[in-house]
Amino acid sequence: MENAPRKIPDFFKVYRPEHSSQRMRIPNGFLARLDGPLSGEILLRRRMGRQWRVKVILEARDAYFEDGWQEFVRDNLVEMNDFMVFSYRSHSVFNVVIFGHSACEKKECALPEEVGEGCEVRERDDKDCEEEEHEGRRKRSKKEGIFSKRKADDEDPIDVERYIDPKNPYFVTRIRTLRKARLYFPYTVLNDYELELPQAVEFQDPTGRTWRGRPKVWKDGRIWICGWGALCRHNNLKKNDRCICELLEKGGVAGRIIKVHIIRGDNT
Repeated sequence: MENAPRKIPDFFKVYRPEHSSQRMRIPNGFLARLDGPLSGEILLRRRMGRQWRVKVILEARDAYFEDGWQEFVRDNLVEMNDFMVFSYRSHSVFNVVIFGHSACEKKECALPEEVGEGCEVRERDDKDCEEEEHEGRRKRSKKEGIFSKRKADDEDPIDVERYIDPKNPYFVTRIRTLRKARLYFPYTVLNDYELELPQAVEFQDPTGRTWRGRPKVWKDGRIWICGWGALCRHNNLKKNDRCICELLEKGGVAGRIIKVHIIRGDNT
């Protein structure tokens, strides 16, 4: 009877920037279970298939993930006290699962650089965003953005089903003079459909072109998504144009894609 192959155990690390932002030490107990030394280049792979090349550096009896580790931390938005589980696979591949502060798995990572153009966040846009909502907050209905056929009192009705799959979540936003830098994302959207806010999104315009978006939660609880201004500029959106923002799934993550359907102000 042949001996069963020896199982190499997983290991975990709690992320602490002061110890692991530049490189991460691999536990010696894990190294002792390997058939040989771990060195050279390895792959760190997330559940959705994206992977990072990281070089292992040996120092005396210790080993570290070093060259490429900073990119892994940055791209996956790893934060203090995140819990990371590393599962070793053959050919120097590690599957990595990251758990955030909610104790749930972080399924999302920042989008690759090659997704779209015009995705930079400009300082001017950030300044405008800080000012723009003071004007609009007074008029916003508490029910704004709920996924239904409801509309704001000052808007003409939209036949939403002409534009989207009615089974998909959506919300409607109106373009204002000072509301082009970021997209306001109604929190009721998350509550009504029991969704989690993705850590990175893609805006998709009617032609299929995409731009990266990055959600940001303000201290007062409002959610804004950076990168919206690039889509507005490219599509020459004007005051009182309206956009139906349809939330689509990608890579098993609901809301990863925000498909934008544009309704010009002179067409309603």
